[in-house]
Amino acid sequence: MVMLSKLVIAFSVATASAGSIEMASNLGSSGLSLDSFKGKWSQAVKLFGADTRLSADFTRDGASEVAFEGKSGALDYKATVKSKESADFEVSTATADGTTIGAEGSISPMSSKLSLSKVSATRAVSVRDQDCDLALSHELGSSKSELKLSTSLGSGVTASGTITTQDGASSTAYEVGYDTTLTSGRTLSATLNPADGTGEVEYEDTATISDATITATMPLGGSPKLGVKRAFSF
Repeated sequence: MVMLSKLVIAFSVATASAGSIEMASNLGSSGLSLDSFKGKWSQAVKLFGADTRLSADFTRDGASEVAFEGKSGALDYKATVKSKESADFEVSTATADGTTIGAEGSISPMSSKLSLSKVSATRAVSVRDQDCDLALSHELGSSKSELKLSTSLGSGVTASGTITTQDGASSTAYEVGYDTTLTSGRTLSATLNPADGTGEVEYEDTATISDATITATMPLGGSPKLGVKRAFSF
C-alpha cells in the first residue's frame, strides 16, 4: 500500500487537474454522518507506444488500487494492482461474427506467474424476432458456469434469465427491471426477482442539491436507506 500511495501522490502532483473526490453520507437514527470518502485520479499516457489510461483510487487511508487500461490491436486490456504480491487483469477481443471473448485472472509481479480464473463470451442474438444479449461465463476455480439471456421489453422495462450450473446441480433465476426519468435530474429504478419476491426500488436525485446526489433505496421487505453523495473535481 505504501508503494501505491507514493505512486498516486507523485502522479497527482504532476496532473492535479485530472481527479475527483467523492464524499458519501447516510442518514440514520443517529443523524447524518460521513459514511465514506474516496477519490479517483486518471490520466492518459503512452505505454510501450500505445494509448493507455492510468488511474488510481484512494481513500482516507491512501491509495487502494492503481489500474491501467487500453487497447493493443484488437485486444482490449485492463490491469489492476492492489498490492505488490499480485495484479488482476482482464482482456477481451471481438471476433468477426460479433462475439466478444474475454478472460480474467491474476499475475504475480514477483514471479511472473499467470493464473486464469474466468473465461466468458457475449453476443447479441435474435430470439423470436426479439433482440437479446447472450452471455456465457465459466469460473475455472469453482467450475461454476452461467448462461444469461437479457432483453429490453420497451418503456424502460428489461428482463433477464440466468441458468447456473455447479457441482452437477443447476438453478434458474429471473429478474425484471424498470428505469424511468421522473423529471430532469430525478430517476426511479426497480428490480424484482419473481421467483422469491426479492428486489429493490431506488430513487436518485441530482437536481435538488447542486453538485450532490441524493439516493433513497428500499429493499422489498427491508428497511429504507437515504444517502447523500457529493463529488469535487480538481
